[in-house]
Amino acid sequence: MKSIIKISAIILALAGTLSCGKDEIMLFDVEDSGVVFPGMGDAATYKGYNSEEKTYYVNESFLNVPLSQETYVVDFPVKVSGDTLSRDRVVSYEIISESTTALPTQYEISEAVIPAGKFYGRIRFVLKRDPALNTSSVKVSIKLLNSPDLKVGSNEYSKGVLTWSNMLAMFPSSSSYIRTYNCIVLTPLTKTSTSAVYYSPNAHKAILDALGWPIGYWPTYTSGVADPSTGTSAMFGVYYTDLYAQKLKTYLDNYAASHGGVRLKHNAGTDNGKDIQARVTGAVYIP
Repeated sequence: MKSIIKISAIILALAGTLSCGKDEIMLFDVEDSGVVFPGMGDAATYKGYNSEEKTYYVNESFLNVPLSQETYVVDFPVKVSGDTLSRDRVVSYEIISESTTALPTQYEISEAVIPAGKFYGRIRFVLKRDPALNTSSVKVSIKLLNSPDLKVGSNEYSKGVLTWSNMLAMFPSSSSYIRTYNCIVLTPLTKTSTSAVYYSPNAHKAILDALGWPIGYWPTYTSGVADPSTGTSAMFGVYYTDLYAQKLKTYLDNYAASHGGVRLKHNAGTDNGKDIQARVTGAVYIP
C-alpha cells in the first residue's frame, strides 16, 4: 500500500511540474520584446554591421543634399526582436561621450521609436551643415538601453556609430566592403584586413575616379555586382586586385604630374596627411 501511495505522489508531482511549464509558455507576453541594431541577418537591406567590432555603422555626407539645404535628416535603423504592436514603442539610448567627436551644435536627435505595426524603426538624427566638415568628419556613438517599452535584445547588437561630413561618405563598414579598400590602397595592413583605420575620403574618391566607378558604387570583396569599368563582377582574386591597384597608381602618378610633383594625400585616418599609395604587386609601404 505504501508503495502505491509513493508512486501516486510522484505522478502528481510530475503532473504539477508539467502544468507549470505549460502555464509559463501560455503566459508569454508579446509586449516583452527586445530592441537591437540590424545585424548580419539584415545585410541584404542594412549593410552596416561589423561583426568583429559588434557595431552597426552608418556613414553619411552632405553631398547627398542640395547646397542650399542646411540640415540633413538621417534615420539610424533599429529593429524589434519580437512581434509588432498596434502602438508606437519608444527606444532608449545613450550617447557614448568618450567615442563621440560631434559637437552638440552639429546635430540633434528628434525621436527614437519603433512605429506601430513595424519591425524596424529609427533613431532620427537632424544633422546641421558645418563648414568645419569640409575637410574632416565627426561621429556619434550610440548604445541602446532598456526602456519601459523595449529591453535591449542582445549586447552583440546594441552599439551603433553615425559618421558624417561634407565630403564623400564612406562605403558600408562591414568587413567585406573594407577588404575591397585594403586590396587597392597600400597600408601596413594585409590586403584582406577588415580594419578601416587607414580609410580616407581622398583615397576612396581617387579609387572611384581611377576605376570609373560612380559615387555610391562600392563592391564587396567577392561581389556579384557588375563593375562599371569592366562590365564583369568584381571578384577580387590576384588579377582584379592588381588591375585595380595599377589603375589607382596611374591616377595618382598623373595627379602628381599635374600638381608640380605634389602627390595626393590622405585627409583622414591613421595616414592623414601622408601620400596615398597603391597596392601594386611588389610595392613597399612608405611610412
